[in-house]
Amino acid sequence: MSTRIILDVDTGIDDAMALLYALGRPGIELAAVTCTYGNIDVGAATRNTLQVLEAAGRPDIPVAAGAKRSLTRPFVAPAEHIHGSNGIGEVEMPLPKATAQEIWGPDLIIEMVRATPGEITLVPVGPMTNVAQALMKAPDIAEKLQGIVVMGGSLAHPGVPGIPSPMADANFYNDPEAARILLQSGARITLVGMDVTMKTRLSAARMADIAKRGGTAAGYVMEAARFYLAAYERQYPGIDWCALHDPLAVAVAEDPSIVTCEALQIDVECAGEITRGQVIPDRRRTGEQVPNALVATEVDAPRFEELFTEALVSL
Repeated sequence: MSTRIILDVDTGIDDAMALLYALGRPGIELAAVTCTYGNIDVGAATRNTLQVLEAAGRPDIPVAAGAKRSLTRPFVAPAEHIHGSNGIGEVEMPLPKATAQEIWGPDLIIEMVRATPGEITLVPVGPMTNVAQALMKAPDIAEKLQGIVVMGGSLAHPGVPGIPSPMADANFYNDPEAARILLQSGARITLVGMDVTMKTRLSAARMADIAKRGGTAAGYVMEAARFYLAAYERQYPGIDWCALHDPLAVAVAEDPSIVTCEALQIDVECAGEITRGQVIPDRRRTGEQVPNALVATEVDAPRFEELFTEALVSL
């Protein structure tokens, strides 16, 4: 039986790779895609999503635009230094013929989850604003979801350059209030954070192999990945690869055995001057802690990297 997912994206380069991974895996049904701000503004993220899906021959998949900003703060600036001014590494793809659905992204989530209770796994790989909006408007969907697999957070790995919080990733930092709503929703949550995603590697050699053996969409996205790799090389001295953050979350939605998890009670800091967006685990073991998430701590990186390659070259 296929794993049915709604992928919630802020389509930059690793989001584009996550879209292709979902399309290339025979055990995944990409039921819909909802778009938000983050790597780029929501309009560009929606356009990029439509472009990637069309390049892969799947313009039939419903795409809906959602939140333009976080719950409490305005959208300030895209991550151009990481994803390029267009969000996909300055790669020029044909403009999409398809258009986004008229429905607002969080409403599409609500409708689809209520229509097929117990079947859909939500995979947010950007700021969690769309998911939080859906959970606030329709809290009943938390128990109707198969689960939520989140790309974000970190227990031990230092976060990303360019934000004030040294232990936060961009997805949690951009809207920690939304992340807290998700964590307190009662849904079955798996957190795939930078502790594990930074152990997965996409090298220049693997990019070239995928581009050579894959189709049009894989070629575009691997070209964009070279921009991503260059950004990694600038950020992390001595590195010669980039991480597969968002694709790993999609992989875990299909096959949780790819990662090792610890059941934890976790929260996210929303107010700290230098801790905003930081994931806080409660490991006091006093008997009062009730785990609210499975948190990935290790990954079978070689296995996942091969699955990633197989999925992209199949398109």
